[in-house]
Amino acid sequence: MEFTANVVGKGLTRIEIRGERISSLQVLGSPDPGAAYASPGFVDIQINGFAGVDFSDPDLRPEALIGVLAALWKTGVTTVCPTLITNTFEGFENAFRVLETARRLDAQFAATAPCYHLEGPYLSPGESHGAHNPAWMRSPDWAGFCQLQQAAGGNIAIITLAPELPGAMEFIRRARASGVVVALGHTDAAPEQIHEAVRAGATLSTHLGNGNPQMIDRHRNTLWPQMAIDRLQASLICDGFHLPPDMVRVIFRAKGIERCILITDAVHVAWLPPGRYTLATLPIELLSTGQVVTANRRSMAGSTLSMDRAISNFAQFTGAPLHVALQAATTRPASLLSRSDVCREIAEGQPSNVTLFRLDREVLEIQRVILGGDVVYGPSADYS
Repeated sequence: MEFTANVVGKGLTRIEIRGERISSLQVLGSPDPGAAYASPGFVDIQINGFAGVDFSDPDLRPEALIGVLAALWKTGVTTVCPTLITNTFEGFENAFRVLETARRLDAQFAATAPCYHLEGPYLSPGESHGAHNPAWMRSPDWAGFCQLQQAAGGNIAIITLAPELPGAMEFIRRARASGVVVALGHTDAAPEQIHEAVRAGATLSTHLGNGNPQMIDRHRNTLWPQMAIDRLQASLICDGFHLPPDMVRVIFRAKGIERCILITDAVHVAWLPPGRYTLATLPIELLSTGQVVTANRRSMAGSTLSMDRAISNFAQFTGAPLHVALQAATTRPASLLSRSDVCREIAEGQPSNVTLFRLDREVLEIQRVILGGDVVYGPSADYS
């Protein structure tokens, strides 16, 4: 397969794909305003569901997971980490087994969902619990986690936890030694505990600025150390509800693009009409504005965001050029996962997971999506 597109930093480029890898690049000249742009396929490391499919649904079926792929690809995404929120131990095991079955049944699902994100149950039951059920929370338990990892086929790549819980520091050390990315989130930790968690091996802040109490001390809180520590990357939900644009801009200035990662935190009501739904067992409501809240209106409950919109919003909120904003949905999360099957850049030898798009007034219009050398969204007739 060969095609021509603009590649940031290179110009108009002929891209050749052979099988599952980008085999060669030939720069033809300056960028062509009439041509599409090519970037690595978008990566979403935190997504709870999409287009009617809840990854934590106790009645989840592999066929439903496979069926959601078309909707995900349409948004430019080629890699997702299905995210399971706080649940019973049995609920986690069941969901992971269903995910693993879907991976065995469908090669494209396995390629799109190479690994998982476990958000809970090791979270704070205090004011920062958000939409997570405190009744199912527990302190970090390495033996229990290993049991979940076994149910997940060894594919839990990210775990979000609250570092103030008993046993958290030893858990963080063991998780990092096993190759799992440790993220801090839904936490009421003191600044000293944030610093200690980073020394133990935590490298990510989950949806920074969310999963916090509504009211915090102006100096001693969880936000300032997470903003200040360079070893912590920050994932951000840029839907206009979870974070005001000013805060996104401040985080961007504090972290730089090198430490910003866009996530959708989408739940299954994304692409569904407004109304009342259930997230796992929690009653939620999708408002006409697109915001998702718990039925009692006390907390948000995920989002309806898609990654193509997240990129446009991030660029608008921060003032960053599009080619910079794209890094937060491609290079940065791909580097965090550090997997050979996730494309980091348009370069020879990289996986052939590519998204082609055009720009219309700063809005991304996804044209085609290529996964493992196959066109999974958009027309393919003009490829040679």
